Amino acid sequence: MLGLSDNAVHVWPKGAFRSLVVAVLIALAPQGSNATLKAKLSADAHLAVGAGQEVTRAGTLQVGEATVAENVEFLSKTLSRFRSFALNAQQSVEERHQNEEQRLQEAVAQAKDPKVKTALQQSVASNKESLDETKSIYSNIVTFSDSMLSLLKKTSSSGYNCDQLACGLHASCADTLNGASCVCDEGYIGQGKDCQAPPAFAPHLLLGENAVHASDVHVTAFDGNKIAVVFRDENKGNSGALVVGTVQEAGSIELSPLEIFTAAGAQAFSPVVAGSDSRSLAIAWRDSAKSGACRLRAAKLGASGIRGAEMALSWGPAVDFCNDQAHKMSIQAFDKNRFVVLYSDKARGPDPSHMESFGNSILADVGELGNVSMLGNFRFTDSAVARLEATKVSKNGFVLAARASPAVDEMNPQTVKQEAMAIYGELVGEDLVFDPNPVNLEPKEGQIWARGVSLIAPNTLAYAYQDGKNSQLKIAVLDIHPQTHRMQVAHAPEALGKGVSPYVSMLSLPYSASDPYAMTYFQGDEGESLLSICGLSAERRLQNCEDFPWLTQKVSSVSGASLGDGRVVMAFATPSGVPYYSLFGLSKK
Repeated sequence: MLGLSDNAVHVWPKGAFRSLVVAVLIALAPQGSNATLKAKLSADAHLAVGAGQEVTRAGTLQVGEATVAENVEFLSKTLSRFRSFALNAQQSVEERHQNEEQRLQEAVAQAKDPKVKTALQQSVASNKESLDETKSIYSNIVTFSDSMLSLLKKTSSSGYNCDQLACGLHASCADTLNGASCVCDEGYIGQGKDCQAPPAFAPHLLLGENAVHASDVHVTAFDGNKIAVVFRDENKGNSGALVVGTVQEAGSIELSPLEIFTAAGAQAFSPVVAGSDSRSLAIAWRDSAKSGACRLRAAKLGASGIRGAEMALSWGPAVDFCNDQAHKMSIQAFDKNRFVVLYSDKARGPDPSHMESFGNSILADVGELGNVSMLGNFRFTDSAVARLEATKVSKNGFVLAARASPAVDEMNPQTVKQEAMAIYGELVGEDLVFDPNPVNLEPKEGQIWARGVSLIAPNTLAYAYQDGKNSQLKIAVLDIHPQTHRMQVAHAPEALGKGVSPYVSMLSLPYSASDPYAMTYFQGDEGESLLSICGLSAERRLQNCEDFPWLTQKVSSVSGASLGDGRVVMAFATPSGVPYYSLFGLSKK
């Protein structure tokens, strides 16, 4: 029925077989005008159908814009389905014919009229002939499929290059002895077309599903392998809650029991947490959604020294440090248990009836039992500020990203918008010093909303933000002078994506200082949570940006922290308030 040569495929099916082949191929083929299969063989190949009929094709194999390798894969899968269909159908037909033969034989045995018995015996014979013919048809389909699969395998083994092969998400093309092949990126498992994160990377419940209603989630990583997650629990009167954990080598996180860090009946809006390498934690929050008091509380991890109590927290009392607060703060940890909190502040000006808004900060020291000592207040701008996000850029240096009210250029009187402002700050002894010359990425634009800032290489920053006016996500590169610490724009803002995301944030040094990448996370157009990873060129320009979905559903709040070496921990809450965490590795393309 089927003969193969090096350059041709010859098929001589029966009429019934040919009709069945066509019908099944039509049933298995993708539907729609864009799924038309354009089959082309080499110039000397030909397909002979029936006796002496030849149809010649020339060129390449493609489905729409698909590559040769993709079409070979499609045909292989279709033929495999074709073969499975034939085997399953043959088994089903045999069962039906056996049942029919048994029924007819019983009828023959019971028949008394000779004519009826003869007719039934003829039916038995016809049933057997029909079964033999049908089995032959399906056997030919299996033989045809096996031969074509063998031919396609032989053809593909001659080797396509990576330009002809499209790999799936989280996969890369690699040259092998059998030609180009898709392999899963480091940290993912699968066959190159269906690479998935390992089960340990999937989202895990932070607590019981109905234990809390989490909002304002924030996470930090500290002391090598420790994490701390804080949030506001709406189920318990907006109290502040904390969970600490240890990241295991196998990729899981061992979590400690939930702790409430607010007093009975007190609230914690927009809590932020930072941890030091000496195992101190500090949490800053406001006690009301609007016009709240600023509070700071700290704890020491494993202060008792008791074996088995390494994750036990020794808390100090909460300390108030500002009033009339309505914005989220930012907190950073430094050596010797020093913590910096940056926030929006207000004070009465020369006119007692007028309140002046400005950017302020505190430097605090955390003692062995979690006691907080205030070392001073340090103003970083005379403009009103909001949407504060900061990142450390050196042992004692940090950069603050903020949305600030317009300023007036005294040298050239005109209003300068400061909605995408960056300020360099540094811890010097027991003082905080700020550069009086901030960088403004959008001096003429307004409606700059969510933002994030991250260190991507020594003295090099990325600043991502939501441009609400133009419905764009933008990102810029800033350089810090190694001696003067003066910042300048290395690459002007450019579009990272379209649309409006309720959150935009960044993670510093996802891999290492010598391996520069910028990592931004935000919400996609369909509500999915995306990570955008960009490389840095020698010209200080972000390049080869790629978006990776790490969560398919919407979140009400989300926060991330880098663990180094491509590992990331994300903490988030669903719209119904269920808190989760996800720990995963990021591959480089």
